[in-house]
Amino acid sequence: MTLRLGLGIFSIQAVPQRPDHHVKLYADLLDDAELAESLGFDSIWLSEHHFWFDGYCPADLAAAGAILGRTSTLRVGTAVMLLPMHSVEKVAADATTVNRLGDGRLVLGVALGYRDAEFDGFGVRRKDRGKLMDSMLPRLADASRASDPPYVVYVGVATAVAAQRAGRLGLPLFADSTMNVAELEEMLATYNEAAAAAGVKPPAAHSLQRDVFVTEDRERDWRLLFPELRYMRRQYGGWSNPQEAGESTQAYLERLEGDIAAKLKNLIIGDEAHVAAELRRFAALGFDLIVCRSQFGNLPRPLLRRAVEGLGRVNAAVAR
Repeated sequence: MTLRLGLGIFSIQAVPQRPDHHVKLYADLLDDAELAESLGFDSIWLSEHHFWFDGYCPADLAAAGAILGRTSTLRVGTAVMLLPMHSVEKVAADATTVNRLGDGRLVLGVALGYRDAEFDGFGVRRKDRGKLMDSMLPRLADASRASDPPYVVYVGVATAVAAQRAGRLGLPLFADSTMNVAELEEMLATYNEAAAAAGVKPPAAHSLQRDVFVTEDRERDWRLLFPELRYMRRQYGGWSNPQEAGESTQAYLERLEGDIAAKLKNLIIGDEAHVAAELRRFAALGFDLIVCRSQFGNLPRPLLRRAVEGLGRVNAAVAR
C-alpha cells in the first residue's frame, strides 16, 4: 500500500497567545497551501466550527475554493464539515461546483458535530444529530457519485456508532486523531462487520488524522509547542466534555486536565526517521492517507515552516 500524507488541520484561529487579523491568517493559509503543493503533499485539510471567540473557520468549503484557485495539483479536504448543521442539498451543490472549479481535487469529510452551542445556533436539536446524519449521509453519497467529476466523501469517526453508519454505506473513514492503535483496530472491525451485514464492499483503505511534528531538536521545540497543544486540547476537551451537573469547578478542571494528558500521548514528535516509522505503523492497519496536523492554533511562522518542510521530506520517504 502506498502511503500518502496530507497537511492539516487548518482552523484559522486568532488564538489568545498569538492573535492575528483574520485577513492575514487566511493569506497565510494560501501560502501554506502553495508550500504543501511544492513539497509534494497529497492534500491540505480544513476544519469547521462556529460561534467561537477566536474566529475558528466557519466556512471550510469557501476556504477550500480559494486554495484550489491558488494551486494546481494539491487536493483540498474538509476535516470535517459538520453535516447536520447544513442543508445536504446545498452542501452537495456547493461541493459539486467547487470540485469542478478545482478540476476534481475536492475531498469532502463530514461528521456529526458535538458542541451544544453550535446546534443551538443553527436551531438544530443536538439529540437529533444521529437521525439527521442517517438521513443526510446517503443523499450526500449519492450526490457525490452522480457529480461530474465525482468527489470522495469521508466520514469522520471517533465512535463505533459512527463507524457502523459509514460501513453500511461503504464510505471510507476519516479516523479521529485521539484514537490509539487498539481503538483504531476495533473501529475497523466494527466498520467491516457493518459493511458485510449490509452487503456493501468496503473501500480498499481509509484515512486517519494524527498530530505530527517533525523536529531535529525535540526538547527545544516541545517547550514552544506545549502551550499551543495544551490550548488546542483544552479547547476540544472542553467542547466534547462539558462540566456535568453537580460537578465542582475543581473536579471538572482536574478531569479536563486528565483528558488533555491522555490526548497528548498520541502526538508523534521527533526527527524524520522516527516520524516516518510511526506513520508506517498506521499504513499497516489499512490507512493509506494520513492527515498530519502540524499547525496547532497559530504557531510562529518560522517554526511551522520548519516542521512542514521536515514533514515534506517524510512524505517523500514514506511514498517510496
